[in-house]
Amino acid sequence: MRVIHKDMKHGKIKLVPETLDDLWHLQYLIEEGDLVTALTWRREKAEADKIRPERLEKKPVTLSIRVESVEFHKFVNTLRVLGKIEAGPDVGKHHSLGVEPGFILTLTKSWQLEHLERLQEAVKASRRPRVLLVALDDESAELGLVRQYGLEHVGTIRYPRAGKRYASKEPGVQKFFHELAAAMGNVMEREGARAATVAGPGFTKEEFHKFLREGYPELASKVRRDDVSAGGRAGLYEIVRRGLVEQVSHEDRLSFETSLMEQLMAKIAKEELATYGKEDVARAASLGAVEKLLIADELLRRDRARLDDLLKQVRGTRGEVIVISTEHDAGRQLLSIGGVAALLRFKSH
Repeated sequence: MRVIHKDMKHGKIKLVPETLDDLWHLQYLIEEGDLVTALTWRREKAEADKIRPERLEKKPVTLSIRVESVEFHKFVNTLRVLGKIEAGPDVGKHHSLGVEPGFILTLTKSWQLEHLERLQEAVKASRRPRVLLVALDDESAELGLVRQYGLEHVGTIRYPRAGKRYASKEPGVQKFFHELAAAMGNVMEREGARAATVAGPGFTKEEFHKFLREGYPELASKVRRDDVSAGGRAGLYEIVRRGLVEQVSHEDRLSFETSLMEQLMAKIAKEELATYGKEDVARAASLGAVEKLLIADELLRRDRARLDDLLKQVRGTRGEVIVISTEHDAGRQLLSIGGVAALLRFKSH
């Protein structure tokens, strides 16, 4: 995310989303009732006296939209912002803005601390290396891309024949390695990923890395190898759970959130310094016991007004508020226990 201009006196920030991750952040920054101003395209009004008016061309206009809804379409790299036109041609009519990477917009709203923190996080994230993950075993390779909102499955490449392989020199294996190398190169170039982690059980990853050194040395220099107990999607998630991504990008959000949820669930299971559910967390916050408040982004977006007092109370006692994405397993796990939980300084009951 790139911030062009700030006018906090009037609640305006002009910014440019640069990646799909940035669109995900904007989904939670742009809320109902906010004002979004941008250059867009709209058809001119047809002449009223024409019986069969011709289809008019769209022309660029600057519109301000009072937001009614926001939809994130990650598979087509678009964020849809729908609302009524408040300034510009056709005031009062509905219009939909299609926000894509590179789209310049000005967001006017009542900026809260967590909004500014999320914006700051998006700006920082744009400077981090993106990481491609490959879970590789002797039957297939599963590719995943670490994004801010979670792990995106890019695709699966399978060996060209059924059954186990026995010699890495056989033509089928060479073909598989070529296909995997080409796929990795394409994804990394398209997404701007500067590093990749290839992990799996057994020796396949070692043979593949040797193959890369001989045939794709530039790609080989960007690949880190590691061990996980399984291939496939289970292998991808094990890479994340074990924090291997953090070894490539120390500030990776997905590993951070997953690690926090694992800490929380372990403490809950052992009845240690953790609690969950709105009532219990609110009680702990009132006593100043909350060290880290974990809140699901979906719940925050839905019940913001009712959660404001809790957020202020936690921050007022020097607690940290951490918004967890519900686009990945850790966030969905948090939602399943009410969407709000806390790691505590001391027991609150």
